[in-house]
Amino acid sequence: MKRGSLLSLLLILLVFVSGVLSADDTTLRMESQIIETWDGEDSAYFSDTGDPISWVVRGSKFSAEDRPRSAYVMNEWPADLFGTKPEAPESLGVLGINGAFNRQGFNQIELIPGTGSGDSFVEKAIPLPGRVQMVDFWVWGANYDYYVELHFRDFRGMAYVLTPVRREQKREPGSIKYVGWKDMYVDIPNYIKQAVNYKPELATLSLTKIVFTTHPAEVVSDFYIYLDHLKVLTDMQESYYDGFDLTSPQKLEEIWGAGE
Repeated sequence: MKRGSLLSLLLILLVFVSGVLSADDTTLRMESQIIETWDGEDSAYFSDTGDPISWVVRGSKFSAEDRPRSAYVMNEWPADLFGTKPEAPESLGVLGINGAFNRQGFNQIELIPGTGSGDSFVEKAIPLPGRVQMVDFWVWGANYDYYVELHFRDFRGMAYVLTPVRREQKREPGSIKYVGWKDMYVDIPNYIKQAVNYKPELATLSLTKIVFTTHPAEVVSDFYIYLDHLKVLTDMQESYYDGFDLTSPQKLEEIWGAGE
């Protein structure tokens, strides 16, 4: 065999072996998974504990009395998502936020997930499945010059703030200055680490809160925002090996959840 042919064969084998060794890092099984529908109370659950996901709204310093407040609104939905005549429309719902501030400025409303309600509410970030590639949700705007951000935390406890965009208007990141329902999404950047070299190799990313901010020149005396259908596009591929079940969240909870 000629020297050039031998080198070419060795190069092909090297590329093949490298591909096999790095197979765990290759996106192979993409799934769309719904995190929250807001179809009334107890519409979604924490994947790690099975507890219902509760939401509270908190306003910044100059919030008006008894604001912000939230409510589940049933028999409402984005027509671009479900159509104008969905099956069982009475089972569909959205989450509404009513806010008001006493002063204009960079006022904020935080929508925070957790467990319990009232005085027993405890903040808890929502663990997202797999290696998340994209997060999207529907936001109803009333043409106010406000902005929305998504807050995340990685497995090391590092916090990230990402700004979603509308598909038809990517030059105004985070802006909800429009009328009616729009789908907004954010791509999860590669610098947010979601895998490790140890088992279990998934390094869960969590959603800690959704934050709305008002523009200093915009009216803030009384306004409404609605949300629906929070979901992720995620890579659920995992490499199987002898003893794989010992790394599953269910097995870990069974063995170590009440360990001494």
